[in-house]
Amino acid sequence: MITLPDYALDYMENLNQSGRSKLTLKQYESDLKKFFSWLDIYKENTTFETIKALRADDIRAYFHYLKDKQLSQATIRRLASVLSRLMIYHQCVCAHEIHKLAEAAPLRSLTTKDFITSKEYNKLLKYLLIKDIEITKKSARNYLLTRNWTIVSLLKTFGLTPIDVHSIKMKDVNLAQGELTLSREEAPLILPIPQDIMTKLRDYYFTIPEAFRPKYYSNDPVFIAFNNISYSFQYDYDRQKPKALSVRAIQEMIKDEVRRAGLRKISAVNFRNTAILETLASGASDEKIMHQFHLTSEAALRRYKQYLLNNMND
Repeated sequence: MITLPDYALDYMENLNQSGRSKLTLKQYESDLKKFFSWLDIYKENTTFETIKALRADDIRAYFHYLKDKQLSQATIRRLASVLSRLMIYHQCVCAHEIHKLAEAAPLRSLTTKDFITSKEYNKLLKYLLIKDIEITKKSARNYLLTRNWTIVSLLKTFGLTPIDVHSIKMKDVNLAQGELTLSREEAPLILPIPQDIMTKLRDYYFTIPEAFRPKYYSNDPVFIAFNNISYSFQYDYDRQKPKALSVRAIQEMIKDEVRRAGLRKISAVNFRNTAILETLASGASDEKIMHQFHLTSEAALRRYKQYLLNNMND
């Protein structure tokens, strides 16, 4: 397990002293660990002098690595922001170039492996609703079938990210009208939720015991964390609201369900890529696609256009 070096811990302590929240500190630590995990491979026996000596080509290599892992541009920008603050704190030469390098790193071409086929998706949906047969003990998963099915369907239908799903509040979902509202800087995005997803979403909602159930029109999270030992939905008593399902838990759920269905390695990125491609193929304008999927760079959209063009010519 990667641990932060002393000079990074010194920076984290400075953040702590400045009054940053525990959640922010935890996110910073996680983001910095990604960098140092890469750096330990890229530069053996790293020391404080190692990061002081990093130059633009080194940082560019890091962002190439991140983009090869198919991280979203928004995630890469966040990682760049955290890394640049560390570098500024230690007065590293490359500190002020990091954001520019993060945006400039070229995106690789898309291949068929970056998407999920209809056959794969339908098989996954089928297996998502098959209960575990446990002879000696209960299965926590059996309590979460409709929740997991709904999450995967939202990811694929709307190209949401796990962070999007984690962030959905009850005030964002109109259970009567069947609409999902996503916040955007320019204007809110209102999406009509297909009837099959609405049915499963309502089913999931009413499986939550009333004492833990998120309240209508509130800031309560829609998707609630579950304790696999006590077989119960979790409640944050400090905040007096249900505890939101974490981004990591969403990612792990997808990984587990994909494996259970006997499919190749598929992640939320594959769902999102497929949703973007299908929307592009439907004839939607560039402006609509970039707004709907929260794309910040036209370069990202060009990859999908090129993939679509190559497929049409095959």
